[in-house]
Amino acid sequence: MITSTARDYIRPECVEEYYKLIFELIDRTREEKGNISYTLYADQEHPGEHVLIEEWEDQTSLDAHFKTPHFTGIVPKIQKLQSAPSVVNVYSKVK
Repeated sequence: MITSTARDYIRPECVEEYYKLIFELIDRTREEKGNISYTLYADQEHPGEHVLIEEWEDQTSLDAHFKTPHFTGIVPKIQKLQSAPSVVNVYSKVK
């Protein structure tokens, strides 16, 4: 299993637009083969900061996700709403 986090830094005035886009991405991603979970969290202390915590069956599934039409279509729109670039990390389970 692979776990990935994607932290987004959204300008406060763009959060509602971000939610429309990210909710569409979440719904479509949850239907992908190999996706175990895909959950969005909002930082309680820093408005506009959000993190997606994703679980995938394997690296192949995550790589395929990055090539889907919904990912390649929605992510560039989200990037235009950001105050700083996203930070993405990928983890392997240790225990």
